[in-house]
Order: sequence, then C-alpha cells, then structure tokens
Amino acid sequence: MYDYFEVILGIILVLILSIILGLLMGSLGSYLGFLAATMVVGYRSRNDLAKGALWGALCAVLAGVVFMVTMFLMTSLIGFGPGASMMEMGILAMIIGLMVDGLIGSVGGALGWLMWAKGF
Repeated sequence: MYDYFEVILGIILVLILSIILGLLMGSLGSYLGFLAATMVVGYRSRNDLAKGALWGALCAVLAGVVFMVTMFLMTSLIGFGPGASMMEMGILAMIIGLMVDGLIGSVGGALGWLMWAKGF
C-alpha cells in the first residue's frame, strides 16, 4: 500500500513541477520538472536503487500518459492547444516521448536514492 502512495505522490509532483517549470522555461523546464519530481520519489524510496529507479520511471511514464490524454482531448474537442503539434507527429513520436519520460524518471529516481544514500 505504501508503494502506491509514493507513486501517486510522484505523479502529482511530476504534473505540477513539469507544468510550472515548462511555463517558465519551455520544454527544457518541463523535463527538469520530471527530473526534480522523480528525484523526490527516489529519495523517499530509501530501500534500494532499483526501487527508486522503478518508481521514478513509473511516475514519469504515467504522468506522460496523463499529458498525452490531455493533449489529445484538447486537440480533438477544441481543435487547437498546446498538444496540437504533437498530435500531428503521430503515435510513434508519442511512444518515443513516453520512453524519454521513463528514462528521465529512472535517472531521477536513481539520483534521488543516491542523495539519500550519501546523506543529503
């Protein structure tokens, strides 16, 4: 049960930080939001490196799915929005985007665990 709480907390953190930093700094800020939030999740794992990396990747991929669904709905219902250009790229680009999100989340989770292990 505790693991689910960490993953849900991580998804919420990823969504919030990614949106805020994305608005302030663009695409790079959005990815920094993914990294920072998954570092928090990895730090909270405290057990082992694999769990921190797995939780980070899971949080990032699930948050990426939430972003994709939101972009799809905005594009199909309104006809424009922040995800309209992403939808033109096709499903392959979205899958690659989710893979990048997962990679960033995994690295963030591992870095968060490393910070905990080193006593930061």
